[in-house]
Amino acid sequence: MMIRKSLALLLACSLFAGPAAAQATAVQPVCIDPAADVDPRRSLFVTELDVVQHTFSLEEVLAKLASDSGIAGLRPDDLWQQWWDTENLSPGLGLGPNCDDVVHSQGNATINGFPIQCPRNEGAEINVDPFTPDLPSFYEPIALVNRFDLAPTDGANCGEYRVIFARHSGATNPFQRNLVIFEAVLPNPDPSCGLEGCRMVARFWEKLSEIDDPARRASLLRRFYLEGFPARGIAAVIQAEHFGPGNGQIRTNQFTSGPGPQVWQLREFKLAQLCEGEDGPCRLQFTPVTVKGNPFGELFGSTSSDRRSRRFKRHYLTQVENLSAADLNQFFAMVPDRFNAGQSNSSGIENDYTVHFAQSPRFERALKRRLRRLSIDLEPEHLVRRSLAISCAGCHQLSNFAPENDLGGMEWPSSLGFVHVTEAQTETIDGGEHFVISPALQDVFIPHREEVFEAYLDRGACEECESLALESGGPPAPGMIPVTIDDGTSLDLVSERVRALDAELKAGRSDETVGGPRPVH
Repeated sequence: MMIRKSLALLLACSLFAGPAAAQATAVQPVCIDPAADVDPRRSLFVTELDVVQHTFSLEEVLAKLASDSGIAGLRPDDLWQQWWDTENLSPGLGLGPNCDDVVHSQGNATINGFPIQCPRNEGAEINVDPFTPDLPSFYEPIALVNRFDLAPTDGANCGEYRVIFARHSGATNPFQRNLVIFEAVLPNPDPSCGLEGCRMVARFWEKLSEIDDPARRASLLRRFYLEGFPARGIAAVIQAEHFGPGNGQIRTNQFTSGPGPQVWQLREFKLAQLCEGEDGPCRLQFTPVTVKGNPFGELFGSTSSDRRSRRFKRHYLTQVENLSAADLNQFFAMVPDRFNAGQSNSSGIENDYTVHFAQSPRFERALKRRLRRLSIDLEPEHLVRRSLAISCAGCHQLSNFAPENDLGGMEWPSSLGFVHVTEAQTETIDGGEHFVISPALQDVFIPHREEVFEAYLDRGACEECESLALESGGPPAPGMIPVTIDDGTSLDLVSERVRALDAELKAGRSDETVGGPRPVH
């Protein structure tokens, strides 16, 4: 840890002038520190093979989650099978909900009332071994990610810390790819200090830039993710409650072959403790939920029979100013969860908002009037294309190589055609072998995160905030808040209750993060 120096500036007049002159000048200590200058590939987006492949495995992650549940006999295999059985037809393995538990009047499976593909080819993952190296079905870690920029400005938490696993088959077979991303929200070690309570977390990541030995960095990151630093009040990243309602999520990027249509799709899950009644047995489950920031495509059009379509358009008119920011890292749209779909397709037109918007001239005219009233020099289609760009499908594929004029004077940076970090290609950086990251990360998103992170590090006070929280090793872990269900409760109702609890726990939390107002990605 860098030692902060304090310099008390004593004015000569206080020595030679009278007491009144000395009292007239309030002297404050000045902190002298070199400006923070982190290596983003060590402190923000870690893809070095000698680091990520020597930290921890998917099996260890699931074992930690199983242990956190307190459920006797729960194994990593059980969690894995239950997770992917959600994409199979009922009755499946009988471990929890299946994707066809709820269907609408036309017979299509739904989440949040919007159709989802059911079954998915990835449902066959219940039959594979994801834990044994060198098997095509092995899931290997390819990135560890510091998203301090997602910390709320009020210090409600310290942002998200992520780990990305990729199916080994994807390294050689582009038609057999599946990636999973665990995105944990890390509690503030000292919430009474506000955002300043996160300083020890930030300094941990800053320190990684100074360590040349990849084995040492791997060891520290393993401890940070699996054990934490209790003496500093820093909880382990991998804890069941950190992926539950009110906290983080698990997202997937799916494209495996099989008997069904091979649709490239992104989905989202919460880890929930589901309990049958107040005193009944509980089980820990991956629960499919809506994909945040991804409104269902047909809501942009005029042909949808869903009554939410009109309400969505009225809400979208309130987001015109947010979408008009002249910065790729700052424009956004708040999407109430009632409008979010249960999947985000990077194949086909379901998530291509521009296709649906082209069929809605009345909506286009309303947006144009709103833009003119606000004196914003953009066209309605620019706004819709920006919404597409910040959706999962758009950010990963549909907005790649869009002409500059499509976003109104800005060009959206490209992914790697499927992902933002690839398991299929490596490059040498400063003598180390790294998995390749996308131009979007390299040129736009990571530089912004670095600027935000270093600005926070540079704002350190001479005397750190102290409270009683750290004297006892930090605030107590809150544990998972159970979701009460009945035996046989449908997938849609389980998802709805998990989402409702998530919204309740986040109510009143600042939407503004240290990185800006964009709430996801």
